[in-house]
Amino acid sequence: MTQDDRSAPSAITLAWDGSPAAAAQASAFAGRIIGGDTAYISHGEIQTGLSIDADTWAPALADLYADDFAALGDDRDLLLARDAQGAILGMAVVAWEQTARRRFAVLEDMAVAPKARSHGIGTRLMAMIEERVRGAGIDWLFLESGVRNTRAHAFFERAGFTMTSHVFARQLR
Repeated sequence: MTQDDRSAPSAITLAWDGSPAAAAQASAFAGRIIGGDTAYISHGEIQTGLSIDADTWAPALADLYADDFAALGDDRDLLLARDAQGAILGMAVVAWEQTARRRFAVLEDMAVAPKARSHGIGTRLMAMIEERVRGAGIDWLFLESGVRNTRAHAFFERAGFTMTSHVFARQLR
């Protein structure tokens, strides 16, 4: 990594953008950044077929993200952080959920490019997510994180999240 790679990215803009073009760019970013690290894998990725088990991403991951992000609709929002040239440096997908007793939001995916980490982009993404969730009159935001994704766990704890459960899985063959 060069000194330039460690310097803070300048002129970062954050915007909610569920347009087809943004969704396509975000799916390529997610496939590259998230798909480059199996520590991201949690039960949600297994449940949705993005991972074939707790250790391996599904083949053609970026294509699977493209399918998912193309169907954002009214129940999911896409937030992007871009540099001055328009390249994506971070992204998040928030889902809006409702049961018979409660409305809540789920942070389905969040990723920051490795070269842009530790420069406040994740913090800014989280602040905008929380603002949007509160603005919708919702007081619970949930997320899941792969058991080996310890750097993300530390970030989420600094952001005020607490662990509320353990998820157990067993593959039956």
